[in-house]
Amino acid sequence: MKEQSNRHDSHAWANLTPDQILTTLAYELYNPVSLLGNQLKRLTDDEDPITEDDYEAIFEQMHAAVRQLSKTVVNLKLYTQDRSQAPKE
Repeated sequence: MKEQSNRHDSHAWANLTPDQILTTLAYELYNPVSLLGNQLKRLTDDEDPITEDDYEAIFEQMHAAVRQLSKTVVNLKLYTQDRSQAPKE
């Protein structure tokens, strides 16, 4: 999974239009949400036995997806805080 923006990239969001923010959010949310859904299905699917190594790999991928989602949420929170504190035109 490609590493997405980090905490310090929120400034890159500052100059984006609301439509660009929505596009960025859709892009940044799609992969981790998809991965979490697929891996959760794999963990709960009784048809395909999973080894201990598979479990470890799945959980690491799920943790990476949650970290990516957390970073995106932090960027969104910082973006909205910056916008609410910006002088109104």
